[in-house]
Amino acid sequence: MALMDTLIGILSIHPGLKYGLAVLGYMALVRSLRYRRINALLAKYPDPTLPLRNLDIARECCSTINDLEFPYLNVTSLEFALFKTFAIPSISKVLVATKELSNHCLKRTDDTVFLLFEMTELHSRIALRTINEGKFDPEAAENDHRRFQTSLERLNFIHGHYKIAQEEYLYTLALFILEPPSFIGRFEWRSLTLLERNALLAHWTHIGTGMGIKNIPNNLDELIAWSEEYESKNAVFDKCNIKIAEATVSLLLSMTPKFTHGVLQWAVSALLTDRLRTAFGFAPPPRGVTTFVHSLLWFRGRFIQYFMLPRRKPLVRTGLHANSENKYVPAFHKYTPVYPDGYRIEDLGPEKFLGKCPASSISAMASPSSAFHGAIAV
Repeated sequence: MALMDTLIGILSIHPGLKYGLAVLGYMALVRSLRYRRINALLAKYPDPTLPLRNLDIARECCSTINDLEFPYLNVTSLEFALFKTFAIPSISKVLVATKELSNHCLKRTDDTVFLLFEMTELHSRIALRTINEGKFDPEAAENDHRRFQTSLERLNFIHGHYKIAQEEYLYTLALFILEPPSFIGRFEWRSLTLLERNALLAHWTHIGTGMGIKNIPNNLDELIAWSEEYESKNAVFDKCNIKIAEATVSLLLSMTPKFTHGVLQWAVSALLTDRLRTAFGFAPPPRGVTTFVHSLLWFRGRFIQYFMLPRRKPLVRTGLHANSENKYVPAFHKYTPVYPDGYRIEDLGPEKFLGKCPASSISAMASPSSAFHGAIAV
């Protein structure tokens, strides 16, 4: 009672103090709730190597990373991973030759995103559908696995028409595994645990194996070393790099007012290493810009950690059910909608391949257990 009387006395003398205490209490609550999900996941799977041996556990952990804990910066890191591949001349030359990015950048971007998200959002679609509908739908879940397989077959069919070296595939796959932990560790409200990093390795290795990618390192240290060595030897300046980079940055800037474009171009440059800036022919940002950009992203992470309550439902972009035309309508669009009325997975990709992919017939017969057992389609 004496302590309570003392507190009441202090608050009566300093009434503004109660608002400060309320803010501190809210911050403590948010931080506690934010860590509840990852603490539960670590308690559920105390062995951080479990995802390497169990794909379902890997998918569950990846769903937490991608669609619950870090839905925005995770996508940004994957976009940045793709952007980094354009610093490899052998990759950028293929993209320049196809003219897909230079002439149809928006469509090519959405096609890539939806093909990947049809695979990466499998677990989250099932979870969100169960939450929304109040029950697990086994038929819809089985269809999610077919969608996964169809996306893989479509991706392999498209890639099979171009001369792409195994090392180029592996470098791209490595960036999809390594860039999210890097971005999240530097700029989010917490870093990824070893359990989560191993889950990313297992999940993307599974996809890579389905694409026919060989010699994928089976641990993170080996993958990091291989990726760094490959990039140091192959990320060099080429005019094709510039063409693809400019088209990609222009798409990014299309979402913002023109007066911000100069600053945002500096921000893109600030996120690159000196090696990648040289490969793209980008000028270094003015002094202080890199520190400002990194600090801004760091403060965003702290704001989320202490002021934003955790997400209750996964943020899923791909449709939960097909519409009457057997198309999946995206839940939201990042850029100007390319598929406002939905898309068929087997139709995603360059126009010249429309109706030519065997994926639609293959996926109709596919079962969850058959996923990724096919070779690259040609």
